[in-house]
Amino acid sequence: MTTNNHPASGTPPREGNKKETLSASRMATMLACPRKHFLRYELGLSAIQKAHALRFGTMWHTVMEMRWKGHSIDDSLSFTAEGNHDASELDLATLRGLATGYFALRDFASEPVASIEPEVEFRLPLMGSRTFEVVGFIDGIGTMKDGRKAMVEHKTTGEDISPSSDYWLRLRHNSQVFQYVLAARALGHDVTTILYDVTRKPSIRQRQGETVEQFGNRLADDTRMRPEFYFARREVPILQNDLDAFESHRIQISRMILSTRQSEKRLARREDAWIRNCGAMSCQGCEFAPFCLVNAEIDQSNPPIGFYIENRHQTTPQETA
Repeated sequence: MTTNNHPASGTPPREGNKKETLSASRMATMLACPRKHFLRYELGLSAIQKAHALRFGTMWHTVMEMRWKGHSIDDSLSFTAEGNHDASELDLATLRGLATGYFALRDFASEPVASIEPEVEFRLPLMGSRTFEVVGFIDGIGTMKDGRKAMVEHKTTGEDISPSSDYWLRLRHNSQVFQYVLAARALGHDVTTILYDVTRKPSIRQRQGETVEQFGNRLADDTRMRPEFYFARREVPILQNDLDAFESHRIQISRMILSTRQSEKRLARREDAWIRNCGAMSCQGCEFAPFCLVNAEIDQSNPPIGFYIENRHQTTPQETA
């Protein structure tokens, strides 16, 4: 689950030994589309209205955190709503519908986790780099009932989460979680497994003439009737080979960022150093697409309507949700 101030030049400030942050989200963005990385992390361009999927995922994480702290469903939802004043009534009804099914299905007596420390923040040196440090918020570090230490990862998705779905194969190589595992171990937690707790967002929609409250109640009924559609858990062991490969890739990504930044100096426009990955998978849903697809030059002193400049080298829970 994440906020960010650049000087007008776009080059991150150097204050003593202060380093830039390298979050899992930043690494994923650089790999998906270097131009998107430039806009978000080099210029610090951010949408005033955050993407719906990100907002909803953040709210779900809050509900889960409150549950682990022992709060009731009503208290968990009320606390989440109070912290998300811009959430729509439909979002809150959807949240209540899903939470109703989740709380009914996941009682603490049958939990494989005996205890959990939710929302663990970390900020650690990146070995091999003089520029970056790694940052993030771990969903939870738990102790299983058999004594093992586990990463507990709550995910929301619109994808199929049935046992045969390749969603699980992709989670098996989730770089965000590898970053969290290494951080947890650096903090003294000998985690040996990852417990993925996945919630699928509803495929049913509000009907014509149906109030949001009625929709939320219908969704709650559906989650109780079809819990296997909405909720799934899977435990994945942590393999040292995977962690070693991730550490190698992480330092390579950090060097890619620095190398591309250096190449800006040889070009008339800074953004031309950062390649655009123009395709349906990378552009659909990207907040920068309207002006990026026409290769517009961004003026940091006058950002596009609906955007502002923030310090992208800081990290909050929303960024890593």
